[in-house]
Amino acid sequence: MESETAVPATNSIPRVAVLWKYPSLGLYSNADFDFLYNGIGHNNGNLAFVYAIANQIENPVKFFSWSTSPEILQDNADIIVIPCANQLGKHTNYGDMATSLEKSGLPVVAIGLGAQASGYDHDIELQEGTLRWAKTIAGSSQQANIYTRGAYTTSQLDKLGIEGSVSGGCPSYFINREPGLGGRIHANWSEINLPRSISVAAGHQAWMNTRDIEHQLIGLMMDPLAPGQYVVQSMGEMIKISRGVFDSISENGLKGLHNHTVPHYSFDEFKVWCRNYVRSFYDVPAWMDSLRRYDLTVGTRYHGVALGLQAERMGLTLTIDSRTKELCENTGVPHVEAASLTGPITRFRLKKLVQFDPVAYDRHRAQAAAKYVRFLKDNRLQPAPFLTKIAASQ
Repeated sequence: MESETAVPATNSIPRVAVLWKYPSLGLYSNADFDFLYNGIGHNNGNLAFVYAIANQIENPVKFFSWSTSPEILQDNADIIVIPCANQLGKHTNYGDMATSLEKSGLPVVAIGLGAQASGYDHDIELQEGTLRWAKTIAGSSQQANIYTRGAYTTSQLDKLGIEGSVSGGCPSYFINREPGLGGRIHANWSEINLPRSISVAAGHQAWMNTRDIEHQLIGLMMDPLAPGQYVVQSMGEMIKISRGVFDSISENGLKGLHNHTVPHYSFDEFKVWCRNYVRSFYDVPAWMDSLRRYDLTVGTRYHGVALGLQAERMGLTLTIDSRTKELCENTGVPHVEAASLTGPITRFRLKKLVQFDPVAYDRHRAQAAAKYVRFLKDNRLQPAPFLTKIAASQ
């Protein structure tokens, strides 16, 4: 939260301003929709990497909104940390933020930055403001201060003349604080002959090319003896149905949501279905605790699936573009391209589609943690001890 009062550094440890307005959404059960929607940055999945970063840095930390003035940042911080998502794409324009960062004069560290394109064979397109934003971040420090989601994003930055970023992954890879996570995931998965209870990481109602997949996953989820859940993340209308907020959705919007989920139900039955199955989460521990109840989390949302693995349960991401594929490749999340799922989706098929080597997963996670620890230290950020413990388990 923003503050007008300067906070001194503690024992010469650099103070950190994390650019995320709400460290906690408080008693969110009683909050209105607009507050929640703004608080999650318009996507519940953002909570995963923000929670991760907040728990991985030992420096004195305060949270500020993206619109905080340069003067307040100067008074309260020595380093700015930006929890990042797929900001590198034509859908963003961060010119105003670039100006603010420049005026602050502080070193900026971007963690988890991703590029968004239809595939690896396409280059990203950026608006001028976002290009300047990325260059401002890179130019604010003499260290490699951009930790990307993977090699594709790093290569795209290189093509833009922004060199030296660290190809990493997502900090949510290290929400679970213990080494040997892959072994525990594998042990739980091996006890299951076929996945019964399923949590669906729901896609967007406008994604027509995945609608047949969505219908099949919903059908598997609605098992009368092993009922699952339909977890939504984005966008606003999809999240509203998880909160029972129907009145503010347009007629056309409701029709799209209805058709994307259970079109064989009447509209009144659709609303009952939403109340029974559709969920959204506003803090990471509650989200992960829910996912522990299910044999498998599957769907097109990377973070919705990745949190299942961090909760020591199996997951399968159905990749739809470069951003989801890159994240999966760099954090060991089992994945298949959604476009390849042309036949019926059954429990037998899902079991076969999950390719998971626990030894390779744990080795990669330890190596990634070691790289992440070096990145944090190089940028004067103190890594939490559990990161070092994971890194030492190679």
